[in-house]
Amino acid sequence: MKNLVYLIITLLPFMGFSQDQITTIKVSARAIHIDPSPTYKATVSLSTVFSSYAVDGMDLPQLKSHYQKALESKGISWNELKETPYEFGFETMGYDKEGAVYEFTTTSTEKMRAFLGIKSMGLQRLNAIALFEIDVEEAKTLYESALQDARIKAEAIAKTLGKKLGEVMIVEDNQYIGKQLETAIYYDRPVGEYIYTLQVTFATY
Repeated sequence: MKNLVYLIITLLPFMGFSQDQITTIKVSARAIHIDPSPTYKATVSLSTVFSSYAVDGMDLPQLKSHYQKALESKGISWNELKETPYEFGFETMGYDKEGAVYEFTTTSTEKMRAFLGIKSMGLQRLNAIALFEIDVEEAKTLYESALQDARIKAEAIAKTLGKKLGEVMIVEDNQYIGKQLETAIYYDRPVGEYIYTLQVTFATY
């Protein structure tokens, strides 16, 4: 009998701890920012590698001349392009033929659309991106929107579990938005779209 009493007394603290445990709900939330005035940047390469002409049919200077005329027909000056914008250029692409890499930057949507629509012999588009920054007020709006999204999701889960949602316990922010951001330009997404994500843990009762 003494052993039984001792066992019950020993278990009581653990039983109390189990009853006091808090069920938490962790959700992934997101908010979307559409920048109203991004800077556009596109990079292309020009080489006989991508030309349908025979090797001896057209060399790089001829390809450049043809491309320059195509640019000017769209209202874009050859001087607006930056050749080999960084330390390395076409040689990093690994082809055994000569070529050049060009970068075009503009704040005009129409001008970038015209640039991306240019067709020329030996031309290959490498990338097209939108650059922008999120200021303090825009960041605050994103935080508030993401937290609201998190609460809506967590409340639905809590209701399913037969519980009520409590206070926020943990917020995990893995994105740093106080710097220049870039997003690829897609045909099926808005230009300058940035999706901000957040992990939020709520208490329940």
